[in-house]
Amino acid sequence: MPKKIKVAFVTPKMIIGGAESYIINKSNWLINNGFDVIVVSQGGENVCNLPSGASHIFFDKISSSPLEFSSKDYSVFVDKLSDILLRNDVDVIEAHNSYPAVHVAVSYKYTKIPFFINILNELSYYRNPLLKILTKKLNCFGLIYLLTYEMNKYVESIINFKLKPKIIPIPVKPINQDNFSLANKYILSVCRLSDDKDYVRHLIRDFYELYKVNDKLSEYKLVIVGDGILYGSLTVLANSLNEEANDNIIQLKGTLVGDDLETVYKNCSIFVGMGTTLLLAASCGKPSVIAGGIPETNKFSWGLWGENDLDANIIGICSGKDRTSTSFQATIESLVESEFRRISSGKAAYKMFNENYDFDSIMTLWGNEYHLVINSFLINEAKIEKKLKYYYVWRLFYREIRRVVKFLRL
Repeated sequence: MPKKIKVAFVTPKMIIGGAESYIINKSNWLINNGFDVIVVSQGGENVCNLPSGASHIFFDKISSSPLEFSSKDYSVFVDKLSDILLRNDVDVIEAHNSYPAVHVAVSYKYTKIPFFINILNELSYYRNPLLKILTKKLNCFGLIYLLTYEMNKYVESIINFKLKPKIIPIPVKPINQDNFSLANKYILSVCRLSDDKDYVRHLIRDFYELYKVNDKLSEYKLVIVGDGILYGSLTVLANSLNEEANDNIIQLKGTLVGDDLETVYKNCSIFVGMGTTLLLAASCGKPSVIAGGIPETNKFSWGLWGENDLDANIIGICSGKDRTSTSFQATIESLVESEFRRISSGKAAYKMFNENYDFDSIMTLWGNEYHLVINSFLINEAKIEKKLKYYYVWRLFYREIRRVVKFLRL
C-alpha cells in the first residue's frame, strides 16, 4: 500500500475569514481522499473547526516578518519551524502569504521538503520585497499558485515581472439554499476587519446616507460580521450613526461560525464583499455586490457578481480597468428599488458560482498538484536550491540595508 502524502499548510492564523475556511475545506477533502494534513499557524478561533484527522500546531510569530527578528532570534525561529516539519514527516508544504511562505523558503535548506507558494491575497505583495523576490525565483518551476487571472495581472504590476503561475480557483463548499428567497431585509457583509478590507467603512457611511434619503431603507439594517483591528473604530462610527438615526440600523455582530454564520448568509437580502465571502453569498443565490480590495478601489462598488463574463475571474477589485465603479449607495439603492433586480442578480451569481467553483472538480485538481510539486523537486532540486541560495543572499543584504536606514533615521 503506497504511503499517504502528508500536506502541511503553513499559514498566518486560523481566525474567522475566507483564507481560513479555504484551509478547512481543503483539509476535509484531502483527509477523505487519502492524504494526511497538519496546519501550522498562530492559532485562532477557527482551529476548532478543522476536520477530524487534521492536526494543528501552534507556532508563535509565523505571521511576522523576518525583519522583526534579530539575526540570532530568526535563526532559532527557522530551526524550530524546520524541526516541526521534519518531526511530522511532512511530504509537501503549501505555504501562504504574507510571511509564512518566506519562512518556509528559508527552512528548505534544512528540511529539503518540497514546497510551493499559494497566494490567497494579492495585497500581500504590497511593501513586501521578500515575497516579491521569492516569487521571481520560484516562478520558472511552477511553484507559484494564484486564484484568478485578475490576481495575476495585479501581482505582475506590483513586482514588475512576468509570471507563469498556476491558476486554481478557490474550492468553496456552497451554502445549501433551496430557493432564491430574500427573507429578511438586511444587507450583509462578512470579512476580517483589517486595513485591506476597509471597504466596510465606506459601506457603513454610504448605507447611512441612503437611509436618510430613501424611505424604503427604513425597513433595512446593515449587518457586519467579523472581527479585527478595525472593529473598535468601526463600532464607534456605527454607534455615532445609529444615534443620529435614532435606531440600531448598523449592527456589528463580531465573530459568527458554523450554522450561525450560514444562517446570516441565507437570510440576507443583499451581500457586499470580496473573496470567499462573495462566493459563499453567491452559492445561496444572493445579489452580491463586489467590493474593492485596495485603498484606490475599496470606496466603490464594482458591479454585481455574476452579471459580467469577467466575474468568473474576479472576487475582489484591485484595478478599475475594464470595470465601472459606482458608490455603494447607488448600487444598494438599485437593488432595494427593484425586487426583479434583486432576484435576477441573485440568480446570475448562483449560476456563475456553479459554473466556475465546483468544489470536487477543483479539489481533484489539487490532489494531483501535490504530487506534481513533489516530482518537480525531484527533477529540479539542484536548480531550485541554486535559486534559493540567491534568495538567501538577497534577504541578508536587504536586512543590512534596513539596519543602515534605521540607524541613519535615529
